[in-house]
Amino acid sequence: MRSVILMYSPWRALFFSGLLLFSLPGISQVNSPFSRFGIGDLYNSRNASSRAMGGVATAYTDLQAINFINPASYSKIGFVTFDVGLETEVRTLYNADKSESFQSANMIFNYATLGVPLLKDKKKTKTLWGLAFGIRPISRIRYNIQSSGRINGIDSIQSEFRGTGGLYRGFLGTGFSIGGLSLGINAGYTFGQQDINTFRSLPNDSVFHFTANFNSNTSLNKFSVDAGMQYELKLSKKHLIRVGANGNLGGDINAERDIVSQTSFLNSTGTADSIDVVERSKLFGNYTLPASYTLGLAFEVKDKLFLSAEYEQTKWTDFRNFGRSEQLADANMLRVGAQFIPQALGGRNYFKSMAYRAGFFTGKDYVVAGGEQLPLRAVTVGIGFPVKRYNAYSTQFSTINTSFEYGRRGNSSTLFNENYFRINVGLALSDIWFIKRQYD
Repeated sequence: MRSVILMYSPWRALFFSGLLLFSLPGISQVNSPFSRFGIGDLYNSRNASSRAMGGVATAYTDLQAINFINPASYSKIGFVTFDVGLETEVRTLYNADKSESFQSANMIFNYATLGVPLLKDKKKTKTLWGLAFGIRPISRIRYNIQSSGRINGIDSIQSEFRGTGGLYRGFLGTGFSIGGLSLGINAGYTFGQQDINTFRSLPNDSVFHFTANFNSNTSLNKFSVDAGMQYELKLSKKHLIRVGANGNLGGDINAERDIVSQTSFLNSTGTADSIDVVERSKLFGNYTLPASYTLGLAFEVKDKLFLSAEYEQTKWTDFRNFGRSEQLADANMLRVGAQFIPQALGGRNYFKSMAYRAGFFTGKDYVVAGGEQLPLRAVTVGIGFPVKRYNAYSTQFSTINTSFEYGRRGNSSTLFNENYFRINVGLALSDIWFIKRQYD
C-alpha cells in the first residue's frame, strides 16, 4: 500500500501574512504621544507562547513555535513549522491627576516566520541544525497632538503634530548545536520610514491665514546581524538548566530625508491640501542605533515544567538622529515566566495536554518625559491549545497559542501615564517533511 502525506502550503501563507502586515497598520487607531521619541514605540515582537510568559525568550526553546529572539534556538526546531501571530490592544492615556483621558485601539501582525530542521542526529530523535526566516515589526509611530497658545505682539497660534510610520525587519537565520552548546545567527534587513508633519495656523476673525505645513519624511534601511547562544546542563534524564545570551552591536542605519515647507489648507477630513511649496530639500545621513544584550537562565523538567528569568539592556543614550542626540535613556528590563503542562501527551484528557503560562516584566522604557524616565511593567498569562489531528495517520501538528497582557507605562509622578491591554494569538502549523514515500 502507498502512503501519502497531506500538507498545507506555509510558503503561500507566509506571503499573504506579509501583505497583511503592511496593510493593517494603515487602519489602526492608536494614538500614542510617546511614539514621538527615538524610532517610535518599541514593539515587543515575540512569539505568542513567549509573550504569555512575560516575554522570556533568551533561554527558551520550542519544538514547534519559532523563537526568533535567540537564533540559537533554531537548532531545536522539531518540525517544519509556520508560525504567525496577530495582536490587538487597547490603550488609555491620561494625565497625572486623571482629569483627562484618551482611549485608542490597534491591531497588527506580531510576526510571521517559517522554521525548518536541516539535520537530525543518527537516531532522528532531535534536531542538530535548523533554519528560520520571516518578518516582524520593530517599532511604530502614530500620534496626533494639538496645542494652542499666543505669540506676544503677533497673534494666537494653534499647532498640530502628526506622526506615522515604523520599522520592520525581515530576517534569515540558522542555528546548530554541538553537545550541550547551541549557537545561532540572524542576518536581517531593517527598513521603514518616519513621516512627521507639523501644522501651524493663526486663527483670526478678521484676517484669513493659510496653514503652514512642515513635513519631514525619512526612509531608513540597513542590513544587520544579531547572534545568540544557549548551553544546556543536564541534571538528570528529565531535568536540565539552560543558560542563554543574545544581542547585537547596533550601528548606523542609512537614512534619506525629504523636507518640505509649504502653505496648505486642511479640508474637512483633516487632510492637508498643498497651496504653495516654499522650500524643498533632501538630506542623506544615518541613524545610529544602540547595542543591546540579554542574559537568561532557565530550569526545565522535560515535557512538564519550564521556569525562566532574563535581563535585557539597550544603550539608547548612544542613539543619534543625523548626528544629533535625543533625550533618551538606557532601557532595561527584567522578565520572569513559567510554563506548566500537566500531561504532554494528554491521553483522553484534553485539558491536561494544554500548556498553561504566566509571567511578568518590569523595567524602564527609553522614553524620558518631563525629565523622568518612564517605568514600564506588565503581567501576562496565556494558554497553548493543541489542535486535534483529523486522523491518527496525519503528520500535521498545530497549536493555537494565546497571551493576555496588562501593563502600565509611567507612574504617579510622571506627566502622563498609559495603561494598556493586549491580546495576542499565535498559530503554529507543523508538519514532517522530506519523508520518502513507502510501499508495502
